[in-house]
Amino acid sequence: MRYYEYSQKQLEQKANELNIAFDKDRLLYPKPIDVYDVVDFIGCTPDWVYLSPTQIYLGMTVYKDGYWWVWPKPYYEEGMIPQKIPVYAGTILIDQTLSDGNDRTRENFTVIHECFHHILHAKCFRNKEANYQHFCEKKAFRAETGKKRPMSAIEIIEYQANYCAAAFLMPEEAIKKLFLEKMKITKIPDKPIKITLSIECIISEMAELFCVNYMPMKYRLQSLNLLSTQQFTIDEYFCI
Repeated sequence: MRYYEYSQKQLEQKANELNIAFDKDRLLYPKPIDVYDVVDFIGCTPDWVYLSPTQIYLGMTVYKDGYWWVWPKPYYEEGMIPQKIPVYAGTILIDQTLSDGNDRTRENFTVIHECFHHILHAKCFRNKEANYQHFCEKKAFRAETGKKRPMSAIEIIEYQANYCAAAFLMPEEAIKKLFLEKMKITKIPDKPIKITLSIECIISEMAELFCVNYMPMKYRLQSLNLLSTQQFTIDEYFCI
């Protein structure tokens, strides 16, 4: 598989470019967003199916017309078999359990993650041996995944889509501005701040404003060197 080794700076720029084109105000402050407007904006079509009966797959990007297997229910019953359906280039498939369960923050991240696969990775699947549909397994989001080496080609493009999704949903300038307001400070600290119970509350508040979950917000703040990766101790927890 071919892939381009984007730097974090380049991935930030890719995310910023999409925000500027879609809604440049998002670079300055948190705004409500319908991620399916972004899907439409980049020229893709969303569809909702049960990608597996175990929810191991949350999304899929289709680069070329073909076929895929989907399931009739989000859980397995004896004798149940998947159905083969046509899928078309430019389609972003989202596991229907995300909508069924009304988990909008996870749905937001999954959808934008798939959008960046479409933007960044179509050329990765052009050789004859590659699949023309790329599905994403359900995994915990960790912004620092990209620092681990060696990584497979699939892991690298997953990291890139994760990083861009985080940078798009949580733009650097808007994050830093809100972080300063929440911390009641006037400038970026010289070194990352250690996480405390009160900081955890701020992370949760910021996550809600940016329509993401707690963990992506925490790792985004850490990737921007605003928060330390060192967790507070049990003794500190009860002494705040």
